[in-house]
Amino acid sequence: MWVANADDEELDLRARIGLLGTDAEREEAVKLLVSRFQRPIMKFLADRFADLSSDDRASVVHDAFLTVHQKALDRTLNVDSPLHPLLFTVAKRRAIDLRRKASRRIHADTELTEKVGDYLAGTETGRDWRLAVTLDKADEVRDEFRKFVCTLKGQQRRVASVMADFLPDWLTDQEIAEEVFVRSKMRITVMEVKGAKNALMAKFREIMKRKLN
Repeated sequence: MWVANADDEELDLRARIGLLGTDAEREEAVKLLVSRFQRPIMKFLADRFADLSSDDRASVVHDAFLTVHQKALDRTLNVDSPLHPLLFTVAKRRAIDLRRKASRRIHADTELTEKVGDYLAGTETGRDWRLAVTLDKADEVRDEFRKFVCTLKGQQRRVASVMADFLPDWLTDQEIAEEVFVRSKMRITVMEVKGAKNALMAKFREIMKRKLN
């Protein structure tokens, strides 16, 4: 993690004073922050979020400075504390948000088919799934299940949405509960996650049995 030196602390203080001033002084304060902290934040993001494109990382950095400027305008900025930790924190959160959005992209059907098979390996549902793949029924099963997920409400919808967004990666029940909280600010227990998953898998099995008969 990047560490500020004495000169950085002095620059940070000058920027905080400027952000309390006129529009022109605020603009100059943000420019001062950009000139010093843009590169360290970009390097931090490159090290921690190498999977994001350079354009995405640049957008994240821009958002961080924009957030500080907006907080100054709203008079919600804590000018008693250094600004560079806030810049790094905002950039990190924005990068995590972008990574989440990227994880929601629909994966190639062939890769998804293989991952579902791996996840269900050794189960009766897994055997049925492999049969569905062999009989070229997997696409029909998957498409109908996706339509079903769109009809869900409440807790089941939240759990299903997290599971679908992270495919082909399979999160643990605890990770699903944590992600539901991040998205909705609603806390659910691991047991509630298990219950929702069991209901979802029951529907998945029902659709698959019907397609195979």
